[in-house]
Amino acid sequence: MVSDINEMGAKSMSANVYQAPFFVPPTVSTAYPGSVPSGQIVLYKDDSWTSTKLTIDTNSPQYPQGRSFSFSGTPLQDGATWIAFNLPTGTVCTLYDNVPTNNPSNPYNFSGLGVCVDLIGNGQTQTVNLPAYGANDKVSGGIWRRVKTSEGWFQLFADTNCSGTFTTFFMDEWPTTTWNSIGGWYLNDAASSINYPSLTPVQVLTLSQNADGTGQQVSFGAANPFGSVGKQAQANFTDSGMNDKISGFSYTVYQPVKATIDSVTTNFSAPISGGNTFNTSISGTNATSAEVQVQMQLAQSQTYSIATATSLQYSMSLSIGATVSATAGVPGVASVTASTTTTFTTGVTSTSTQTVTSSQTFQLQQTVTFTAPVHSTYTAAASVSVGTIPMTTVTTTGQFYYSQNLPGSTFDPVSQLYLLTSPVTVQLSGGVGTQVVFSASSTPA
Repeated sequence: MVSDINEMGAKSMSANVYQAPFFVPPTVSTAYPGSVPSGQIVLYKDDSWTSTKLTIDTNSPQYPQGRSFSFSGTPLQDGATWIAFNLPTGTVCTLYDNVPTNNPSNPYNFSGLGVCVDLIGNGQTQTVNLPAYGANDKVSGGIWRRVKTSEGWFQLFADTNCSGTFTTFFMDEWPTTTWNSIGGWYLNDAASSINYPSLTPVQVLTLSQNADGTGQQVSFGAANPFGSVGKQAQANFTDSGMNDKISGFSYTVYQPVKATIDSVTTNFSAPISGGNTFNTSISGTNATSAEVQVQMQLAQSQTYSIATATSLQYSMSLSIGATVSATAGVPGVASVTASTTTTFTTGVTSTSTQTVTSSQTFQLQQTVTFTAPVHSTYTAAASVSVGTIPMTTVTTTGQFYYSQNLPGSTFDPVSQLYLLTSPVTVQLSGGVGTQVVFSASSTPA
């Protein structure tokens, strides 16, 4: 769908707006009166802010995240002309012409849904002029979600120079190292340009002529270091002979030669919920003329676990250790103070992945040794409590060495490799346990 300015004028379409690093649909020239509450999308029937409207409130349970919604049967079905919306940064709503008739395995696969309108939130009131975008009277449903822009994204456009209708692909919504088809999409065999400033330094995006990766291909690498979008990255497919030929895409990541990831130690105050204290007791007689060391085992059958998930661009291994730094269970104390440490191995594989999850189980089994006096009977009691760690996100640092000179990397003369330092985000959750109360007594036998 190559078009120049004259053709765009004939179509009554305006250029998209560049709000770095995204392109967004053309805005309404008439300022919106006031502001839209955060999380709301307001559709207007005509080219007037006083015309019939329909409000979609993403804060309402009527519109759950990641679930397709429809406004079929309303006056705004295939009847919207202007849109005003305010979505938080990191929240995106895609409106489309048709409504899914099934429950696709990937709800962000827009095959068969017609023209799409991406509403990309920035925390402010924004507007969309649907006639200028080529989508007047064409939207009847949509889906909203929170996206992980840090894991990379790109945009495909119907016309050259990032003009015309477009679709934004967020990498966290698509599997890596496999071919993803856009067959049946509005832009299948109809894309003429691309915007890709936010590919991560290790990502390689490949677009293919056929949905399975066969035929002609064109590839794009990152233009900016982690966390930076200062350098624009755009291309016209007319320059590569791929105009109106894109039917599939895949992305992989460069594998590091070696990596070192700093361990993470996090302190917690883990509340003890009801039913999470376990009691045990022991009694016996020492009929001998010598003191006896008695070992008491606590909560032998109870276990607890700590789960750690980390987002990274290649496979790795991690392990978790937990230590208790204080006791609890005495009157007035209702939490466990503990510390967890997550450590990472430096081995890498040829398989790429985005999320690594590890769950390690620890026995609450603890042994207490006490002395039973000569010729005595004895009793002892102890209890163990489990505290629940709230979901906590921490960030550590990874040092990754590549043979490729990636954006943001520096040459390491010792290894003769390129060092890329990047953050590794870790999510911790689970439970920790501690010995809380112990008492023992004895009487002469």
